[in-house]
Amino acid sequence: ELHMYDSYGDGWTGASWSGLGQERLAVVSGSEEKKSFVVPFASPSPPPLAPSPPPSPPQLPPPPLPPLVPGEALARTPQDIRDEINMAVDQGRNASVYVPPGARLAFSSNVACSGTMHLSVRSSGEGAMLDGKKSSNMFYISSGCSLYLEALHFVDGCGEYGGAVDVFGAGDIAMKDVSFTGCEASEYGGGMFVESSGDVSLEGASFSECTASDAGGGVYVSNSGDVSLDGARFSECTAGDDGGGMRVYNSGDVSLEGASFSECTAGDLLEEVWSWSTAATSRWRGPASASARPRLWGGGMYVENSGDV
Repeated sequence: ELHMYDSYGDGWTGASWSGLGQERLAVVSGSEEKKSFVVPFASPSPPPLAPSPPPSPPQLPPPPLPPLVPGEALARTPQDIRDEINMAVDQGRNASVYVPPGARLAFSSNVACSGTMHLSVRSSGEGAMLDGKKSSNMFYISSGCSLYLEALHFVDGCGEYGGAVDVFGAGDIAMKDVSFTGCEASEYGGGMFVESSGDVSLEGASFSECTASDAGGGVYVSNSGDVSLDGARFSECTAGDDGGGMRVYNSGDVSLEGASFSECTAGDLLEEVWSWSTAATSRWRGPASASARPRLWGGGMYVENSGDV
């Protein structure tokens, strides 16, 4: 109810008031009037909004890279490795490359190193991936170049000789904590092929599901120096001929300290290590004459005409 009253006594006849959805409430006569009306229902206020979540903490910067060895170049692509090799050749020095942990380098062609230099390619921690995409191997090492690899993971390499690493007429080849997975060769050495080179050291290396149509499903070494397999592991590697995991021919001493072979096959042989040699110091021997040998030897490893095993 609205009570309109002329408190000044000067007359309010005909005056009007509007509001609250009611229009023109007029005083008909006199100085006082009452009107009743209905106030439209007001919908309740919406509930208060939930408080906003606290802002996310600022993103922490990535951890810094380990300090590079003096003279070491940072590489994030295969071309970075090539550039370092070319610069080392121009400056008459060795080439040294660091690949950040977690990086993935995709190869469409291999990186070549030749001449009497030493090439070091390493990562650290979780390591870096080098991917051949089933179209290329990753390194071709020749003409006296020596190679050191560390904390690298070779995957899906493909080549005629050496699915990931092809070595011919090179210096020493050494690696530490390097893995080869799913690499294949149409001839020899599914993971790595080494011919007419120096010593070969595979400390803590692993070869998994690597294949060679001929010999050496994981590794093939021929006419080279001593071979060391300190803690190396071969699993599910396959060769069409000899040495499902590894084949060593006409080379130096072969050390198997802590090495293991699991489910590797050569033809139809599974998980065997054979050594056949004219050397009197060989621990494992096959038949006395080559003609008496089985057609396929060494599902795990086959060593022929080499030094001590």
